[in-house]
Amino acid sequence: MGLNDMNTKFKNFDASTVDLAGSNLIEASAGTGKTYSIAILVLRLLLEKQINIREILMVTFTKAAVAELEERIRLFVRTAQKAAQGESVKDGNITQIVENARNAGNPVNQLLEEAVAFLDETAVLTIHSFCQQTLNEFAFETQQLFNVELMQDEAQLIADECNKFWRKYVSTIPTPALGLFHKAKLSKSQIQSVVKSHSSGTKYYHYQPDKDYTTNADDYAQIADEAAKLHEAIVTFEQKIFDEVKLRRGEIEEACAGQKHLTNWFIPYQDEDTFLKALAFNRTKTTLNKMPCAAHFLELIDELELLKAEKEAFIRKHINILICNGINQISESVTFYKSRYSQVSFDDLIAKLHVALVQKDNDSLVARLQEKYKAVFIDEFQDTDRLQYEIFDKAFGKNTILFYIGDPKQSIYAWRKADVQTYFRAKNAVDNLYGMNQNYRSSARMIAAMNIFFKPKPDTDTFNFGDAPAEKRIDYIAVEAPENTQKGNLLANGEPIAPIQISVSKNKGIIQQSLVAQIAKILDNDTFQLETNGIKRKVLPKDIGILVRKNSEGIAIKNVLSAYGIQAVTINDGKVLQTQEAQYLLYLLQAIIDINRANINKALLSPFTAFKVEEILALNSDLIIELFKNYKSLWEKDGIYTALKTWIKDFAIEEKLLKNAELNGERTVTNLNQLIELLHKTQNRKNLNSLELISWLKRGIEGMETEGDEFEQRIESDEDAIKIVTIHKSKGLEYNIVFIPSLDFLREPPKDFNYNFRDESGNYISGAKHDLSADEQEETLKQVEQENRRLIYVAITRAVSQCYIYKSTASYYKGSSMEFFIKELDGIQTNLIQFVDEQQVPEGYRYRATALKPGEKPLRPIKFTLLDSNWHKLSYSALRADHPISTKNKSNTEKSEYDDFIFNQLRRGAKTGNMLHFIFENIHFNNPQKWADVIEEAIKRFVPQQQEYYAPMLNTLLENVLNAPILLGDRAFKLSDVNTFKCIHEFEFDFLLDEFLPAQLSQLSTDAAQIAIRPWTRAKGLMNGKIDLFFEHDGKYYVLDWKSNYLGDRLEDYDTEQLSEAMNENNYHLQYLIYSLAVRKYLESRIPNFNFDRQFGGVIYLFVRGMRSASNTGVFTAKPSWTLINKLDKLLNSVAV
Repeated sequence: MGLNDMNTKFKNFDASTVDLAGSNLIEASAGTGKTYSIAILVLRLLLEKQINIREILMVTFTKAAVAELEERIRLFVRTAQKAAQGESVKDGNITQIVENARNAGNPVNQLLEEAVAFLDETAVLTIHSFCQQTLNEFAFETQQLFNVELMQDEAQLIADECNKFWRKYVSTIPTPALGLFHKAKLSKSQIQSVVKSHSSGTKYYHYQPDKDYTTNADDYAQIADEAAKLHEAIVTFEQKIFDEVKLRRGEIEEACAGQKHLTNWFIPYQDEDTFLKALAFNRTKTTLNKMPCAAHFLELIDELELLKAEKEAFIRKHINILICNGINQISESVTFYKSRYSQVSFDDLIAKLHVALVQKDNDSLVARLQEKYKAVFIDEFQDTDRLQYEIFDKAFGKNTILFYIGDPKQSIYAWRKADVQTYFRAKNAVDNLYGMNQNYRSSARMIAAMNIFFKPKPDTDTFNFGDAPAEKRIDYIAVEAPENTQKGNLLANGEPIAPIQISVSKNKGIIQQSLVAQIAKILDNDTFQLETNGIKRKVLPKDIGILVRKNSEGIAIKNVLSAYGIQAVTINDGKVLQTQEAQYLLYLLQAIIDINRANINKALLSPFTAFKVEEILALNSDLIIELFKNYKSLWEKDGIYTALKTWIKDFAIEEKLLKNAELNGERTVTNLNQLIELLHKTQNRKNLNSLELISWLKRGIEGMETEGDEFEQRIESDEDAIKIVTIHKSKGLEYNIVFIPSLDFLREPPKDFNYNFRDESGNYISGAKHDLSADEQEETLKQVEQENRRLIYVAITRAVSQCYIYKSTASYYKGSSMEFFIKELDGIQTNLIQFVDEQQVPEGYRYRATALKPGEKPLRPIKFTLLDSNWHKLSYSALRADHPISTKNKSNTEKSEYDDFIFNQLRRGAKTGNMLHFIFENIHFNNPQKWADVIEEAIKRFVPQQQEYYAPMLNTLLENVLNAPILLGDRAFKLSDVNTFKCIHEFEFDFLLDEFLPAQLSQLSTDAAQIAIRPWTRAKGLMNGKIDLFFEHDGKYYVLDWKSNYLGDRLEDYDTEQLSEAMNENNYHLQYLIYSLAVRKYLESRIPNFNFDRQFGGVIYLFVRGMRSASNTGVFTAKPSWTLINKLDKLLNSVAV
């Protein structure tokens, strides 16, 4: 049956001839060459319509899809240019498009030359990138702030605000009411989950915007009183039933006499409650008819249950009010935070553009967008929601060439708000409907088998739309194989086998074994061959894809495959923080921080080392403890990355894991390296100390909300391995042979999970089952079943030549989505779909490809060595030698509140330094009115819970530091005099170094300024550093460094003499000389005829604990001469003295 037989509104689509005008929707079934067609259309727009490539917008929904589409556009444009220059190209369509444009008199060569020149400006964007770009570029029209920052992890902000809400609104609830809520399983995570879903567009069932949900102590007292009355009514009625059971015990025992089942159920019952529970449990049994009083007691039980349900509903009602208040309060706090710090989430991007463009009916913005883009393609349109569609329709629905491309049969992201109803809305609004029904992915036999599977009978309701009208339903449309297709079949003994094979088993365990047995059979049995492009060859592991619904299913199957030596890799969206490697890495970090033999043994008894207990006990205890002390030192000094990489090297972790395929080593190594990178990034990004980093990892393991690709497990090496992938992740992929271990999807969500559904207005709603009406519950189940069947469609259509499907007969899966298709196939006679028996893995089986061939070495990590061992990325820290630091004695003098804070309460260490740096980098020195916001954020980041105490003290610190006099040569000024816009914070520099002798730098020492160098032989490479503040004031340039060093608890400890001692002890003279040289090089490159002695003002080191606005304590200054800096420059670039 052809496409037009199914729906006469659809026109057959041909990318080479379709009219390039108006609004169009292309319904592209799986494997029909959607990306190819878009690229052809873009080429035609370039050459036929002469639209510049920068004026063509292409929007899709994943970064991977963006990369694929962009690559295809580049290829086609360059191929067309070759064709235009007379070269022979393989694609006849491209050649024909070039010829047609040339025949029409269009300047083809010039158009293609311009297209190639602007390929880097091709607008292929994700939906979020498009919204962000539009909001930024048209900030005036959209009334958005400039330089808004995209928030990668809104979940953490919501979690923080949820904690505040819990402390303020839940922990303060009077005990009687709070006890009721606790028994009803109210939790912080429940509120957080609802708010997170609500903020991303899933509306909470009970929530009404603009309604006040606050509740006071009197309200909670009334709730507790009402609940107590309901409870008393339950107890009274229950006692009434118990009394009647006692009264009629003889009657009950008489009815049970001689009745085996009744006797087993009720005699002897220990108490009345036990009797009633047994009665309720067996209420459907016909044997109860022989107990005359049973019906009466069952009626009483039903009345009791109604009373209990009334009480539960009453408590749930008030929990829902509390949750709705949480939505109000937390959402308001989150919005305020994002507004204050100019941040937006991914969902905000869409919502803000929708408001600016659609809700405000912004014709000016529409005109600007249509001026920028003359043609627009919206790929994967079935994954669009209502807001996204309304944005595109408003911006480009008229006066623009618009193509929506998608397949409603592949709409499987309802949980991401993908909306089939929106697809129908667009389908009925566009000027033209086209259909693509030629499948270029699969073999002709596989296509024929799929047509039968999805439409075995003319009236099969494939996607569960019942009697919905044609414009609001999805039907399966038979697809066709192109003529002379080269896609081949799976052969057994030289003959094609049934392309779809279905195996029915009792449970998952049997299914997994049967699946592995079938894989082993086709891999190792020479009678099986793949026919591709007319050539027969052996089946390889990389030909096989295993599609699963959940990551846990994939891991279980991978473990079974590994047990037989069959290599497989997982491609999923699992979080690396929830892997076993994260847990074992936590044990390692704990052992590094708390060094004792018990902790070390626990850390080493892991998959990383593969040690056995006896091997660990045999290790040299002193040596092992010394190693862990070194890791601790490296962590404190150089960071977690260096410490863990040293541990990997010391214990040959990667080598051990990679040399044995049975250890699943590649997966472990991949996860380990990803975790180390995450720890490194988190430590630096959040300025965490060791204990805080361990706490962060613990929260991640326990399920902390995380967002972003960096938290998703990376794929390990996939060379010649079976791919295990979730069905959702498999979209757009294809495999010669597909195995699907479970398509038994259920309509009913798991227990305690909310029902999610689309209402008649298209809003995505979430609510508990008992809160929904019967119609709403039915609509939810209907929508779930529709998506389940679309998931089945996506899974099966990944197959090129062969698909193995497994069905469970366990009672739990009764009524599953797969069961529908099994029933529909009953009685269908075909040799393309076959039901097969379970398979057994032969005893002692090992996949022979895993054995090493003669002379082949096991896979080992590559070891890199530098071509020039003296080449380094150097810094002041790498060169300086450590000096002993003098002890700082405490005085017993009485101190002011501020002095007590700055000397005693403001803790020492890197965290305080990072906090002060954050403040100085984000304030305007001469605008105290705006300091409070920065101070508040700094406290929140670095010393949470200290707002009340720290805020006024830090404000005083700023007043002192920014108003203290700085004397340098003949100049005197305060930082509050410095123009903020002439400051560069964290000024990073790099400059090249020829080979030199580091020891020679000690020649720069003087009696006052001592310089000590760490032992080196020779060095060369790159000098790198970051200057805290580089600024210009009054025509001179200055280097400034903030220091939070503790030199003592008296102002006298920060006078000139003590500062000179501190500068020498910490080797800071070497630091500022390197900084001065870097600044000289920079200014000489930017300012013609720069004069260092005249235009360089000097260096300023501010020891902030000792600074006061009325004195120059805590301020060290120096003005190195051009001669000294020039000497340093020569020493850094010469091995000669």
